[in-house]
Amino acid sequence: SKVSAADRAAEPSDGAEARPAGLAATVDAAAEQARRQAEIAGGAEIPAPTGAPSDPRWPPKTPILMVGAVEIPAFAVMDVLALKTKKYTDRGREMPQSAARRYRKSLVARVAYSELVRQEAVRLGVDYDKAELAKREVQQRRGIADWVEHLKRRGETEESLRGIYRTELREVAVLELGGGLTLTRNEVEEDYLKIKANWRSDKPRVRASHILVRVDASEADAKRAAEDAYAEATKPGADFAEVARRLSTGPSADKGGDLGIFTHDRMVEEFSDAAFAIKAGEITGPIRSKFGFHVIKVTGRWPAGDLPLAALESQIRDRLRQRKLHQGRQELKVRLLGSPGATT
Repeated sequence: SKVSAADRAAEPSDGAEARPAGLAATVDAAAEQARRQAEIAGGAEIPAPTGAPSDPRWPPKTPILMVGAVEIPAFAVMDVLALKTKKYTDRGREMPQSAARRYRKSLVARVAYSELVRQEAVRLGVDYDKAELAKREVQQRRGIADWVEHLKRRGETEESLRGIYRTELREVAVLELGGGLTLTRNEVEEDYLKIKANWRSDKPRVRASHILVRVDASEADAKRAAEDAYAEATKPGADFAEVARRLSTGPSADKGGDLGIFTHDRMVEEFSDAAFAIKAGEITGPIRSKFGFHVIKVTGRWPAGDLPLAALESQIRDRLRQRKLHQGRQELKVRLLGSPGATT
């Protein structure tokens, strides 16, 4: 049977009162429906992990929840639930019923909230940034040798993980439209006054980014790759951060190679010697350290003492934006679910 959870979810709203307060309350009922669908599918409390939407034992299109006029089908929950179960069976264990109930409830709530966010984005005429989605998917795979095994360990499918990213990016789009992520100059300056003492130092400092080429097998091959990276990064009009994202094998690659602000003693000697020897805006050729070959760009230099606001502004803005994003997501969730205690 269908559970009418949010009959008016897609309609315009002036506040939480106009939203369907029943959605959060129907999650338990929908989770119970998912359990019943699992029993129909295989006669067991949890569906067999080998099942799939095309498996005739499953009723994959049977709706377990209605969000507005949109039906949430059983497989939206069951596919991921099967993987969560498989995490136990692969270790020769059976998932406890208490854990199964929590997973069902959490998954139903997750897909319901994702649909509400999608409907809200449609209502407001915004959507997720597709380029940002592609970028995030690349970032998530970086450094993971076996992506399929990684998904199994997480208990997610490729599509379910993409769905999480889409929802998060739609939240950003909705909050940005409403001005919820806007930062004022006054907010930045106030935060600077709070933290500037933490950055006081009696030593000079630089801010640098790098492209790291690790030496996996051949020293000569790694050096050639680093020289190629240097050549690309020093071309007229080249964006060092973009080159670093593509070519660096270091953990800072996702941040365009940015290592932040540091004193000479914070990095290995070869790296610091090179970074402190050049001016802001300059790029070194490949420098060898125990980590591999580095192509280094210095983006700022400061003497001992306090750092100016300009040196810290980008990270202040990043931190304040993350704080607003966290708070905004919580408020959006309450507004859409219509319950202060609702969680996904």
